[in-house]
Amino acid sequence: MPERLRISRLVVLIALACAIAITAGACGGDGETAAPPAPAPAPEPPPPPPPAPAGEGPPQAKPSPRIVQLHPDAVTAGGWYRDGTAAFEKMAAILGSEAVVLERITYDEGPATLRRLGQEGWDIIVSHSSGYESAVLEVAPEFPDTWFLIYSDLSTTNDLPNVAGWAVNWNEVGYMAAAIACAASSTGEIGMVNSAPIPAMTRWGGGSTQLAEDSEAVVGKPCNFNVVWTGNFFDAAAAKQAALSMINNDADVLFDAADAAGAGAVEAAVQEGTKYIGGVVDQCDQAPETIVTSVIMNFDIAYAQMGNLYKDGELEPIVYPENVANEGILVTRPFCNPDPDVEATLDDIIAKIGAGEIVVDATREIEP
Repeated sequence: MPERLRISRLVVLIALACAIAITAGACGGDGETAAPPAPAPAPEPPPPPPPAPAGEGPPQAKPSPRIVQLHPDAVTAGGWYRDGTAAFEKMAAILGSEAVVLERITYDEGPATLRRLGQEGWDIIVSHSSGYESAVLEVAPEFPDTWFLIYSDLSTTNDLPNVAGWAVNWNEVGYMAAAIACAASSTGEIGMVNSAPIPAMTRWGGGSTQLAEDSEAVVGKPCNFNVVWTGNFFDAAAAKQAALSMINNDADVLFDAADAAGAGAVEAAVQEGTKYIGGVVDQCDQAPETIVTSVIMNFDIAYAQMGNLYKDGELEPIVYPENVANEGILVTRPFCNPDPDVEATLDDIIAKIGAGEIVVDATREIEP
């Protein structure tokens, strides 16, 4: 066979052998196998979620508000301050706040003190006296993010969106005290020691004056109402002298609107054996043989309302009433010195006020 033909057949045979080897997967060297297929590409990660719109997201715990209460005297000076502070502390518990109390802030110091507190960023400032009204109305417009609240009385909010008041119906307080005094009196002469002519005290006296005019129809006998003004809330000696002067003029049942100074009037009543109607807080323990009963402020219900309304976002810039009908004004029971006739008369008056049969003029005032 020619050499050229032999080489051509050899090439054909080699090519055929390689084709068979490739088909069998064994072409490439002794012991080697074909490379495994390349892995599939990894899937793309999902895109991140879009950012939450501004103002949305998981709820955040709202910090407790910073709250402070102002008093014109020491919190130990009398029941008005002591029980008002205790009610404020209960309000703080509702809000989860610390109860900060400032004492002996005179009404003249009110504007500067309120302005400083506003600058410090307090959330709620409670003035525990109507004597701070002018200061609140002056300062509140400067600090729209602070609530300025007044307990006692508030004649107007001046349409300010951050001012609210809890206004005791002082006329009803005076009416009730005078009614009990008249019912308990033997001489028909009743007396009131009053202090300074701020709205609460002038209306307290106004309510007592109305009762004296209505006494024959409401109590069943005529009573004459006497009042002596001392000019301040702190002079117990002056209050005692005022009480003695009325006792010397046949008044046999007394009451006062004199704050801490009223202790002097009670002392005069104890000294002279004269009956006394307590006020603002239950005074029975102060003079258990002398106090008939007390016409008191329901501090707890008012301060709880402040706290709950703020907490629920429902606080409004209005004047909230505190009166006999809604139990913002109460009479302590049982009486220190029970008298069925006096209690029956009082129960009838309370029922008639609640039903609207007796209307106490909430605007009537007296002044020195």
